[in-house]
Amino acid sequence: MKKPKIAVLIDLASLRITCEGFKKLAEKMETQFEIVNVKFYSYVAKRNRDFNEYIAAKGYDAVTPIASRRRNKLDTRQIIDATLIGMSSSVDAVAFAVGDGDILPIVSYLKLKGKDVYDINIQEGAYTSEFTDFILVPEDYLREGYAAPTRKQAPKKAPKPVAKPAAQPAADNKYAAELKKILSGSDILSRYK
Repeated sequence: MKKPKIAVLIDLASLRITCEGFKKLAEKMETQFEIVNVKFYSYVAKRNRDFNEYIAAKGYDAVTPIASRRRNKLDTRQIIDATLIGMSSSVDAVAFAVGDGDILPIVSYLKLKGKDVYDINIQEGAYTSEFTDFILVPEDYLREGYAAPTRKQAPKKAPKPVAKPAAQPAADNKYAAELKKILSGSDILSRYK
């Protein structure tokens, strides 16, 4: 039986997996899929030096982070690559390891293109239910000293009270006095008495 082909897009800044941990994860995934492409994002040669030989030996791609003042939760290049896979690739599935950014548009797009989409992470997140399935990464596959991110609920803020406009006395505002007179109907009623 032929296994479905899968492309794996891993953000190393979001999923701080070791090379040995990734090898174990890939081995586990290969029981179900044929991994045809792996691309590592936020790859820094010094920080991820354990990956250097593995990436070269396997022919995988690695992309260095973009210098930015704003910290994005999703790598834009990861989204572009996933879009290209959806448009012209013969893979059957795409697996993402990403942060908590809003990934739903690309997940929906890939599903529309007939691809299965998998969430790779250490725990299910807010958007996991939108994926085809979830691939669990055991915490012992992560870099030492790396704690799993906690999924905090933002405290609900009480709505701000709406300031009421200061009421002006009717005598000060001739238009308000005229409007009250019209709305009360006293002028009209006095004519028909």
